[in-house]
Amino acid sequence: MFSPAIRKPHLLHRRDKEEASPSPPPAPVHTPSPRGFAVYDRPATGTPAPWTSSSLLARISTSTRTDRAGDSDQIQPVRVAEFPQVVRNAQANLLQKSFAGKNMLAGGIDKETSLAWMLCGNELFIWSYLASVAKDCLVLEVPSSLMEKKDAKSLSGSQWVVCMMRWGSGGASTSNSGDMLHRRSSTGFILFNKRTHAIAYWPDIYAESTKSPVLGLFGHGDTSVGDGTSGSCSINSLIATAVPGNINECIVIASEPTGTLWLFQCSPAAIHRKEIHKGTLGVYSADLSQKNSGGRSLTWLPNKVSSETADRMFFLLTRQELQCWSISFLHDIICKKLGSQEIVGSDGDLGIRKDIAGQKNIWLLDMQIDEHGKEISILVATFCKDRVSGSNYTQYSLLTMLYRPNQKFSSEHNPVKTERFLEKKAPSQVIIPKARVEDEEFLFSMRLKTGGRPSGSVIILSGDGTATVAIYWRGSTRLYQFDLPWDAGKVLDASVIPSSEDRDDGAWVVLTEKAGVWAIPEKAVLVGGVEPPERSLSRKGSCNEAEEKRRSQAFSASVVPRRASSEAWSAGERQRPALTGIAQQAVVDEESEMLLNRLFHDFVLSGTVHEALQKLRAAGAFEKEGEMNVFVRISKSIVNTLSKHWTTTRETEFLASTIVSSLIEKKQKHEKFLQFLALSKCHEELSSKQRAAMLTVMEHGEKLSGMIQLRELQNALSRQHSSINLSPQSKNQTTGALWNLIQLVGEKARRNTVLLMDRDNAEVFYSRISDIEDLFHCLSHQLQYIITGEEHPSVQMQRALELSNACMTLVQAALHHREEHKNWYPSPEGLITWNSQPVVRSGIWRVASFVMELLREPGASDMSVKSNLWSQLEGLTDILLDAYIGLLTAKFERGEEHGVLVQEYCDRRDELLGSLYDLAKQIVDAKYQVWFKI
Repeated sequence: MFSPAIRKPHLLHRRDKEEASPSPPPAPVHTPSPRGFAVYDRPATGTPAPWTSSSLLARISTSTRTDRAGDSDQIQPVRVAEFPQVVRNAQANLLQKSFAGKNMLAGGIDKETSLAWMLCGNELFIWSYLASVAKDCLVLEVPSSLMEKKDAKSLSGSQWVVCMMRWGSGGASTSNSGDMLHRRSSTGFILFNKRTHAIAYWPDIYAESTKSPVLGLFGHGDTSVGDGTSGSCSINSLIATAVPGNINECIVIASEPTGTLWLFQCSPAAIHRKEIHKGTLGVYSADLSQKNSGGRSLTWLPNKVSSETADRMFFLLTRQELQCWSISFLHDIICKKLGSQEIVGSDGDLGIRKDIAGQKNIWLLDMQIDEHGKEISILVATFCKDRVSGSNYTQYSLLTMLYRPNQKFSSEHNPVKTERFLEKKAPSQVIIPKARVEDEEFLFSMRLKTGGRPSGSVIILSGDGTATVAIYWRGSTRLYQFDLPWDAGKVLDASVIPSSEDRDDGAWVVLTEKAGVWAIPEKAVLVGGVEPPERSLSRKGSCNEAEEKRRSQAFSASVVPRRASSEAWSAGERQRPALTGIAQQAVVDEESEMLLNRLFHDFVLSGTVHEALQKLRAAGAFEKEGEMNVFVRISKSIVNTLSKHWTTTRETEFLASTIVSSLIEKKQKHEKFLQFLALSKCHEELSSKQRAAMLTVMEHGEKLSGMIQLRELQNALSRQHSSINLSPQSKNQTTGALWNLIQLVGEKARRNTVLLMDRDNAEVFYSRISDIEDLFHCLSHQLQYIITGEEHPSVQMQRALELSNACMTLVQAALHHREEHKNWYPSPEGLITWNSQPVVRSGIWRVASFVMELLREPGASDMSVKSNLWSQLEGLTDILLDAYIGLLTAKFERGEEHGVLVQEYCDRRDELLGSLYDLAKQIVDAKYQVWFKI
């Protein structure tokens, strides 16, 4: 839909390739539009490069390479998950039966549940889109009565819409942690046909008793308004929410283009429908614009913004205004209109001003509200006419309104009057100044999504299957259109990667028709995005299109863009300004890092150093301390390397052996790096002048040794679990607590770093050696998801034993490495080691506290298990108290205040030693009782 130009290379690269640049490729053969009307040069799907207009070819560079080779991977889409095999098979079968079957495909992704769905014929597939390999795919059969062919458009994929509800969710962090462990939570599922009003409701898709849905088949005769052509009406928008206090019950609110609102009450017993607001338009209105003057989009106000738990508020976007509604669940479900505010009117300070010269029509297409309930984003399309050339075009813009939550609306006894519950945040942000002219059917098919990275960006889904990310960045709007080198089909839906914690969400993800789920990295939008084209892109309704093409071809070579953009560096004789300040220092750091890399590579090949110390001094390699030191960065890159030959399609045994071999290779390379530092005298320089940096380099080796031993422990536990036949009551133990911990930490890293989304959680975990503190952070904040209270006490003890053993194995292996290489370490005065950091101490203390809680429970388990836990608690006590002593020593040497830390150390020491003493008495008493019985 949007047709941004391709980003041009920098001037320096452009001059080198100017003579060898080929001419632009010819335009592809035009194919008819699937919507039934022809639009010039419209792509058949959302992925091929669609820009063949002569007005654009003059502005597009023929080079497709990026400015920096290092950025090439980060500005490309990243595969998140492939389709499950059952979905692939269903797609192939559907296309084999009928060529028109491709129009019966429908799909979407839901952020709250982290589930993706696809409807192929009469089969509904549901799976987690965050898993790199979608193994568990739920298959539901849609009843034939719901799929009866009313007309050709009723079964089209675009006519189906889905709503999902997770029952009993304890918040975003709870659901996200459950998703990361791939645990199935009770989820309701609604499948709705916008054209026929047919609805299917599964109260719990994971329950065996609800494989058959509850159906609601409502005849066309009960509908409020016909569309004047086929005798049926369609639904523009649909929202659903759970009914408080009722089990597996929900309501669905649907809006028609005529303004009519419908309420569907869904329960495991039946589905009921009633009209809550009557449209004011005629039944067979011949004016299409009048017929589409009613509801455009519905959205809920977030729960935490609503003042009362028994009420929910939602917004309805119409042709000219935004309406605020309330629905009450106290006694009976009652819906009422609270107020409305004009968006399109004569006052531009309140919204969008109409009747401006050149404007012909204004459409409010879609809206979204942020998760905090503060900002409402509205997608606006304006049909305009250029008064100079006489050509018609459409301008797309984004209007952001601020919601005033404390607004007092009129009472229900008084007539509803217009209330100002919105404030205009800023002038409308123009996304596309001049785009092609579309009909209303295509305009109303556009959907707006908000909340992804980069912060402030939006993604717009078009009816032709394209997805475009727009963001206002550095004083201008930038567009990034999702595209793959091959035909991935249309983009069916888009969402964001949910955060692993209570913080901002992650990158944009899109569900394609043929290629699975893909993520758009943040850098791809900022670096790979381009400014919107300035010239008109109208494709129909323009009487001066031919003249416009001739004019653009004649002057494209001589006209230089006047605005600052990515093209400015390739225009005329303009040169880059001199680098100063931070940018200049970044160049120096990059050069010194490249030099160190080259010198180390030469050492690996030849075993000689070639005056490395003098060269690195001259390059400024010793000027920065801590994590910014180039030696620390090289060491970190060695231990954090993700092997390229790891793939998620390999067997589990192959992946396990690959992880072990990779860890050993990293250890050998890191030891080689230490040898390089010693022979080149860099070790002596760092140990005397930059002790913190040298300590960090050595700690990378400690963490690597700990991770190797942790992997050996996991392999032993896996063999143990596979060899023991567990009872049905402890079936969830087969995965193991350590496996769950690795899944949580790896999934968190995948969600925070979109470039890792195509990797397995275990691969990511064992590759991020320098971030081993994340393991202890997970233990500190998410232990309740690894060991749940619903499990049997004996199972809880076994899982706690596994986690405590993992902590001890990891830390003790690291400390053993420190003891073996103590001569390599700098003087320790005032240095704080990684195992003394607050996050590590907090994680160890959380596990130790949980073990003490289990041991205090009377009769929780036999004495053999308690004896094993006592040994583990003793080991946790040793490493925790040693960490406190090391930290207190460093603070004393630094002269820092440490009174609070001393008190914390004493309190935890007394509690740990007291618990060990009490448990030791219980074990001894139990042994004496057994001895006396004998």
